[in-house]
Amino acid sequence: MMINIFIKKLLIIIGITAIITCSMCCLNEDSNGDQNDTNNTNINSIENNKIESQALPPSLDQYYTKYPSEYLIEMYKLGESMTGISVNIQQGDMDNAVRSFEAFSRIYNDNIKLVPEWEEYYNPAAVETIGTALESDDIPAVYEALGENGITCSKCHIDTMPDVYNKYYWDDFADINITTPKGPLPFREAKMMYLLPGFDGIGINIKEADLTGAQQSYDQFKSMYKNMSYACSSCHVSEIKYYIDEDTWILIDEMGDKINASDPVSLSAAEEIRHQIGEGCHKCHIVHIPPQYAKVKSK
Repeated sequence: MMINIFIKKLLIIIGITAIITCSMCCLNEDSNGDQNDTNNTNINSIENNKIESQALPPSLDQYYTKYPSEYLIEMYKLGESMTGISVNIQQGDMDNAVRSFEAFSRIYNDNIKLVPEWEEYYNPAAVETIGTALESDDIPAVYEALGENGITCSKCHIDTMPDVYNKYYWDDFADINITTPKGPLPFREAKMMYLLPGFDGIGINIKEADLTGAQQSYDQFKSMYKNMSYACSSCHVSEIKYYIDEDTWILIDEMGDKINASDPVSLSAAEEIRHQIGEGCHKCHIVHIPPQYAKVKSK
C-alpha cells in the first residue's frame, strides 16, 4: 500500500518534469528543422503581445528576449535535478542522490529570485524535508517530500503556463491578411467569405448535382487555399511539412480531376478526398485555435 502511494507521488514528479522536458524536446526539433522559423515567430510574438496577458508579471519579459528563453532553461535544470534524486535512489546510488538534491536545492533557491511576483509558488521548507529524509535514509519520506514539492510545482504550471505560451509563443491571426477577390482581408473574414464557401461549396454542389457550381467552388477553394498558404509565411519562414505541404496539394489537384470527370463514381471520390483535406484542416485548428481564442479572450 505504501509503495503504491510512493509510486503515485513519483508519477506527479515525472509528469511535471515531462512538461518541462517536452518543451525542451520541442526546442531540439525546432533547432533541427525549423530553427529560424521558431526564432522569428517567438521574437515577433514577444514584441506584438506586450500588452496582453496582464496577469503575467512584467519581470518575466526580461527572460524572453531570445529563444530559447533563459527562464525555460532554468526550469529545465530545476526539473532535471529534482528527477535526478529519484533516478539515483532507484539505481541504489545514494551518494549521487544526495548530490542531486544539493543541486536541486541550490537551483530552487536561485529560481525563487527570477520572478519575485511568483515567490508564493515556492516552498523552501518543503525542499529541506527532502534533504532531511535523505540524511536519515528514510526513502519513503523522500518520495513523500518529492510528491509534496511536485504539487507546488504543478500549481504554478497550471496557473501560469497558458498565459506564458499565449504571450511569448503565439502570434495573433488578427494581424494576418489573406489576399481575396476583394483585396487583402483579415484572416477570419477571408476564411468565412471565400475559403470556407469554396470548400463547403464543393460538397454542396455535388449533392445538388450542380457540376458547374462544384467546379466554381473548387476553383475558389484552390485559389484561396494557395493564398492562405502564402499568409502562413507571416509566421512560418521555412518549408512547412504539414497542412499546406506538397501532399495536400496533390490531394487538391486529384479532387479537381475527379470533379472534372463528372461521373458519379468520380464525384463520390472527390467528396472522399475533400474529407481527407478537411482532416488536415482540423489538425491545424487543433494547434492554432486554442491559443488564438485565449488571445482574443485576453484582450
